[in-house]
Amino acid sequence: MPKKVVFVLVFFALTLCALPADAESIFKLGRNIHITGNKPVDNAIAVGGQITVSGLVDNHVVAVAGSVVLTSEAIVRGNVVCIGGVVVRGNGSQVYGKITEINSSNVLAAVSAAFYDESQEWSWLTDIIYFCFLSLMFILAAMMAFLFPRALETMMFSIEGNKATSFFCGVLGMVMLAPFFMLLVLSFIGIPLIPLVFSLVLLIFVFGFIAVSALIGRWLLTKAFRNHQKSLIKEIMLGFIVWWMVSRMPFHFGTIITSIWITLGFGGGVFTLFARGFNGPGHKG
Repeated sequence: MPKKVVFVLVFFALTLCALPADAESIFKLGRNIHITGNKPVDNAIAVGGQITVSGLVDNHVVAVAGSVVLTSEAIVRGNVVCIGGVVVRGNGSQVYGKITEINSSNVLAAVSAAFYDESQEWSWLTDIIYFCFLSLMFILAAMMAFLFPRALETMMFSIEGNKATSFFCGVLGMVMLAPFFMLLVLSFIGIPLIPLVFSLVLLIFVFGFIAVSALIGRWLLTKAFRNHQKSLIKEIMLGFIVWWMVSRMPFHFGTIITSIWITLGFGGGVFTLFARGFNGPGHKG
């Protein structure tokens, strides 16, 4: 089994199962983490929150979209990584690994080091970020399946009946994204709309990716079980598993298939928003 797969499975068990142990990993989304000397911690990971260390961390401290505060009592035996924030150290704090701070002032240098100079040393960080991305996508998919089942079904129907058109819309939409945002930046009226437009584009990407995953999962379940009853959760999860397996294919095949997957989903979302109302539910592309 590849090392990355083993890492993801072990890390998933440590962070989400939270079984009693001498030291446990802490993972929080949108919340702060405060580590004191009362309880040992293995890894501390926060997405959208600040990590304050006033005790012992056996391995790594990682903050994404948040800062890291190391008080004078802090002891970190691994690395400290802060993406989108700053690292504040108190006198007497001890860090045995490396301290990496990635923000707007040094993002280019950090990316260059990650991909060219120290790729092996950064492999553990990419594994953690990859795990966080997968966890977020699973959570979002489950929420959307419960809250917006009709919207997902509509997008799935649109993509399934208009595959070529959806893919073409996806390619065209991605090509036009940069010029479109540049026009908004140059336009006095368009500047206030940038956050709204960005949120809409991101939502279309997420919805489209989940819709394509659900289509793949539904197709596989239908082929495997004749009496398969539609279940968005099962179909989405199976589609995600298929995508995860495919994305690990060597020789860039995984990257190519993932790009097609994302493009088809994005195009399907754009097509659903702007064309479906004119063509009607029965239109086939």
